[in-house]
Amino acid sequence: MHSPNWSDKVLKALLKDSAIYAFPSFISRGLTLILVPLYTRILSPSDFGALDMFLTFGVLMNMIVALEVSQGVARLYIDEKDAQRRRAYVSSAFWFTLMAYSLFFLLCLFCAPTIATWVVGRDDLQSEFIACVAYIVVNGMFYLLQNQFRWEMRSRRYAEASLVVSFGTAAAVVLLAYAFKGGLLGFLIGMLIGSTLGLAYGLWWLRRSIAFAVDIRRLKEMLLYSLPLVPSGAAVWLGGYTDRLMINHYLSLTDVGLYGVGMRLSSLVGLLVAGVQGALMPLIIAHYREPQTPAQLARVFRLFVCAGLAFFVGLSLMAQDLLAVMTTPDFYASAQLVIYLVPAAMLAQMYIFAPGISIAKKTHLYLWLNLAGALVNAALSWKLISVLGLEGAAIATLVGSACVFALSMVISQRLYFVPHRWGRLISAVVLAVMLVGGLSQLTLLGVHSVWVTFASMGLLIAILMFTGLIEPNEMKHAWAWVRARLFKTSGAIGK
Repeated sequence: MHSPNWSDKVLKALLKDSAIYAFPSFISRGLTLILVPLYTRILSPSDFGALDMFLTFGVLMNMIVALEVSQGVARLYIDEKDAQRRRAYVSSAFWFTLMAYSLFFLLCLFCAPTIATWVVGRDDLQSEFIACVAYIVVNGMFYLLQNQFRWEMRSRRYAEASLVVSFGTAAAVVLLAYAFKGGLLGFLIGMLIGSTLGLAYGLWWLRRSIAFAVDIRRLKEMLLYSLPLVPSGAAVWLGGYTDRLMINHYLSLTDVGLYGVGMRLSSLVGLLVAGVQGALMPLIIAHYREPQTPAQLARVFRLFVCAGLAFFVGLSLMAQDLLAVMTTPDFYASAQLVIYLVPAAMLAQMYIFAPGISIAKKTHLYLWLNLAGALVNAALSWKLISVLGLEGAAIATLVGSACVFALSMVISQRLYFVPHRWGRLISAVVLAVMLVGGLSQLTLLGVHSVWVTFASMGLLIAILMFTGLIEPNEMKHAWAWVRARLFKTSGAIGK
């Protein structure tokens, strides 16, 4: 009996789950954009900088406190067929993570004055630091449970949990930071409330997956897989946040705040990455042995690059107008950073298209890859920030992310070959960069950026077709799909 392959089963599942995973990200980032005008009136650039430094610290702690045991669950749970042993993996990871975060919270509570000053360079934010630590703990536990929805292929619950956190955080932040004038402390407590609601949701729907027991053998298996990822995660953090550390050291917290706004605008590209990232890796691990998988993965990557270039062109050309709508004049200088930070944000998440390392279980390689990227970022930041200021930090971040992605792809191709068409991909990227560079000059001459952006999208489609990154049959099918939906909609309206 013929079994469905990537073409007619897994690819459909990827598209469906990608849409489901992307939806909460779309809502979350949409809420963030809607509330940015509020945030930039609640927080000064200096407060925004302090918030970014707190969150930078949080990202590092979420990577190392629980020793990345969630990654061990990801790799071993999917391969395991026995339901009892699967539950043992989840339960052991949950209780280990809870213990690790409890010890972390007590340590930070005892040493709050010292650590708070070290993190932000100010000694007047101890209450804010304690609120941040509580948020880190709850968010770390929520992250474990949210990912478990992915490994159980429960994309709907994953999306719902994300929405609970997004709406809960937004409502709490508006109430505490704005209505009650809680400032930065209200902002952090609002984030804590949102994550607490998400954690409660995850515990309820995963209550049958978590037993009151720890299987030491299963825990050791997970830690043997995940421990090499801890220094790798620290290297990722260093590569991703060296820019903020250097800016805070060489410039000021105000500049960190400006850079943070540029990063938030650029993070809109996460709308593209989030859906694919949530759905792709579980499907690859489950189907990598099938002969159709490499070719279909190459196709998904090619189409992903097309969408990524559209985000890059649109955000780069509209950055100034978007910031004018969303922020106050104090933050307008962030616009010049977007052209570098959009591709940097995208490249930092594109490791999902280099699955060979995870498939081969050679996770120790991530350490050296991410360490190389961190060193490149740090060296360039040290050299460029003093010369180019914030723009130098953005360039360093882009180059560091590009190095990690390139090295990851080279190694992954040796471990699990995927037939990418690099000539087409690189040609399209180069032409898109040239397009942004050329059309951005029109805005300097007074041409409205909306018209420039519309023109750029038409030219980008021409570039993608010229380089072969979009194939004629794909355009034909896309147009047929749009026409079918339009006629279906108009028919429904007529009725």
